[in-house]
Amino acid sequence: TCKTTKQCERKILNSVWGDVPSGEITAIMGPSGAGKTTLLNILSGRCRSNANIKIESDIRMNDYAIDPATNIDVRKQIAFVSQDDALAFTATPREAIRFSAKLRLPRITTDDEIEELADKMLEELGLGECAGTMIGGSLVKGISGGERKRTSVGVELVTKPTLVFLDEPTSGLDSFSAMQVIKVLKKIAQAGCSVLFTIHQPSSDVFNSFDRLILLNRGMVMYQGSVNDCPNFFAQHNHTMPKNYNPADWIMSVAQQYTQEQLITEGFFAENDRVLPPALVPKDGELLNSLGVSRRGDVEDDEWKHVGFGTETRVLFQREIRHNLRNKQGVGARFALTTFISILVGSIFFGVGGVESYTDPSVMVLMISMFGTALPTLISFPDERPVFLREYSTNHYGVVSYFISRLAMEALITFLQILEILLIAYYMVDLQAGFFKFLAIEYALAMSSTAVAVLVGCSVEDPKMAIEFMPILFIPQILFAGLFVRTDLIPVWLRWAQYLCALTYGVNLALLAEFGSCAENVSMQPNMCAQLLGANQVKEEEKPLYWAILWGLFFVFRLGGLAMLRKKATKFY
Repeated sequence: TCKTTKQCERKILNSVWGDVPSGEITAIMGPSGAGKTTLLNILSGRCRSNANIKIESDIRMNDYAIDPATNIDVRKQIAFVSQDDALAFTATPREAIRFSAKLRLPRITTDDEIEELADKMLEELGLGECAGTMIGGSLVKGISGGERKRTSVGVELVTKPTLVFLDEPTSGLDSFSAMQVIKVLKKIAQAGCSVLFTIHQPSSDVFNSFDRLILLNRGMVMYQGSVNDCPNFFAQHNHTMPKNYNPADWIMSVAQQYTQEQLITEGFFAENDRVLPPALVPKDGELLNSLGVSRRGDVEDDEWKHVGFGTETRVLFQREIRHNLRNKQGVGARFALTTFISILVGSIFFGVGGVESYTDPSVMVLMISMFGTALPTLISFPDERPVFLREYSTNHYGVVSYFISRLAMEALITFLQILEILLIAYYMVDLQAGFFKFLAIEYALAMSSTAVAVLVGCSVEDPKMAIEFMPILFIPQILFAGLFVRTDLIPVWLRWAQYLCALTYGVNLALLAEFGSCAENVSMQPNMCAQLLGANQVKEEEKPLYWAILWGLFFVFRLGGLAMLRKKATKFY
């Protein structure tokens, strides 16, 4: 039984029961809102009681009482394939399966064994012809929907699970592709697995391929048993299926056409309150032994444990490199736009870097570095959120290893982007500070700005929401940097905000680099340099403080992003 909160108490599932034997595929059908996905999430341990939901259940595996939400041994025997195929779109089916195997199999597993497993999986799933083709996504053409779904199944099967749960595995597929997926599920079941999946309105051929059916209606079980016995069951309750009719369509029409009171009167929910015999309480190792799963002693050898933090980070970083090399549209557009803006700024401020008392060129170069690096980072985290949540929930890796691998990749791309900006704008504008000195300032500012973008990106759920947060991210940076109004003129109760704005310290360091020593090729008197710096409240002796605060903001906001990412991940799973 599954209930929502007391303020709006509603039973989502009510006395649901059923059997999912091994060697057979069992489908869960029912109208929208019947509780199909909720039931699947509870059985797979992805939904548990909390302040908003109360779950009362008696789940058994081989007559042993289990709780999939808390029993780690049971969770390891479960594979869950979500409705949305959350896969890295630049990976190929072979790479996706290999990636899952590298991170989820014991560290004793060799590369040759992983390759052999991937080849076998691709052959069994009928993915041999597209094994080297990019999976693709909404903007990048790739493999077909059916092939993508079978790849999702293969990714979860590398751990050789006992139970396989799938949420709407045929959603969005044509009849032929849907039938191909069902044939794959039957193969999995015949290998000794219990296969349970939700499905909305299958074709007659797909429906007749099922071994068993659980029909939910308004959170209760309307029918549970063999698919072949289903028409006779309905006939016994005064509902005879017409000839030449899709059984799935007819069953759904009966379930939706009549009220719950009418169906109860006809005896459809008679078995919902049946009493089960007492469950067995598994002792150490008994449950796994009953499933034919070997278990090592309590003190396991290191070689049989999950791969370590270093391996997780390395494999994730390798995927990040491959992803960015193949993502020609995203990364290519990022660098092409950087080139265009750099040339535009360089053309407008061409040769004015040496004009006395003119700070705008250096500030503008700083601003395009901040905007150009932070914007793509802001969108990237929510864009890849579905893939991260799926992989985290299936124990591919931890939050920290994922975060560090992303940080390493972003640091590299940010450096290349800053280098590109300076190679164009630095010489066109004729900035006076040394090239590498300005490069260090720009890079520190960019890394601090991207850290803020990461914090915001980890806090929202989709790219559209992230874009809506852009003004909050950038406008305060400009307002509190002293570009339009001196910081000493800002109201006292708002002045504290300047210490959180990386652009403030980037501008201070740039001004010191440009005018701090009054370079010989600048036609200014030393006292004019001092006046310029004084007007902007920039002090030479505080240069180490500016550097410390700039990198301090980087670490603070990055740690904030890590904490937010962990919170979001544990909230869902």
